[in-house]
Amino acid sequence: MRAMEQPKSEAEVALELMRLVLDQAGSRRLSPTRTLALYHLCKEAVAYSPEGSVTADYLEENLKKLLH
Repeated sequence: MRAMEQPKSEAEVALELMRLVLDQAGSRRLSPTRTLALYHLCKEAVAYSPEGSVTADYLEENLKKLLH
């Protein structure tokens, strides 16, 4: 059994989520401004918990705005 790990901070989880999104985007490059916006969206997603989970529609809508 592994020793208990420290829970990750919201920023760490947001960065992981952002990395995942950028991996899915593939060769697509985001401008620094959009990259920063993506980070803030991921951070918001991590912090957002009306019922304990983020709505996929909300995230998808904001990601589409970012990537277009």
